[in-house]
Formats: sequence, structure tokens, C-alpha cells
Amino acid sequence: MGSLAAMLSALVVTDVGVTVSRYKRNGAMWLVASLFFLTAYIFALVAGAIYLGTVYTPLQATIILAVASLVIGLVVIGIMYGLNARDRRIAADRRRRSQAQTTFAIATALTLFRRQPLLAAGLAVGAGTLLGLMRKSGDRDHS
Repeated sequence: MGSLAAMLSALVVTDVGVTVSRYKRNGAMWLVASLFFLTAYIFALVAGAIYLGTVYTPLQATIILAVASLVIGLVVIGIMYGLNARDRRIAADRRRRSQAQTTFAIATALTLFRRQPLLAAGLAVGAGTLLGLMRKSGDRDHS
């Protein structure tokens, strides 16, 4: 049994090591790609300024690009605000559903307790034990 546990722990450590190295590699690649995307964006702004500088004065071209960037930034902030509001609504709806389920469970338990108190006490102990076993290890107090 000891060799099986050693093999399984080595497998888990190997999988974790492979996963961590893959995330590090992907992070480095995203960093390099982001650097080139940023460089392309800067050159696109410069090219846009040069082009607009031939149509308008350089000051007007700069102002046009600044206003366009400001509008795009405000649109992105608006989208983020809308997504956050939607997430808050979804979380509130889940909370309401959970509270309704809890209320229903309490009402059922009270009805059961009035009719069969011994069975209700046994179910309460069983549910408490089950919830205690299902807790995450980080939730337990290590005193």
C-alpha cells in the first residue's frame, strides 16, 4: 500500500509541476504578445495622427485622436458597469433563491418536529454531521 501511495503522490506532484510550468510559459507568452499588441497600437496611433495631420492641422489631428480614445474608454467603462450590475442582479437572485430554500427547509423541519420530534432530532444530528464532514479543510479551526 505504501508504494501505491508513493506512486500516486509522485503522479500528483508531477501533474502539478507540469501545470505550473505550463501556466508560467503561457504567462510569459501572453506578456510578449501583449508587448507587441501595445507596440502595434502605438504605431497605429502615430499613423492615424500622421494621416489626420495631412487632412487637418496637427493640433486638430491630436485632438481628434484624443477624443476618439476618450469615447472608446468611456464605452468600455459603460460595458464594465453593465456587466457588474448584471452580476450583482444574478448574485441577489441566487441569494433570494437560497433564502427561499432555507425558509422552506426550516418550515418543513418545524412541521416534522411538531409531529415526530425524535425523528427530527435524528435528522438534525445527521445533517449537522454531514455538513461538518463536507466543510473544506481550510474552514476548520486548527487550535
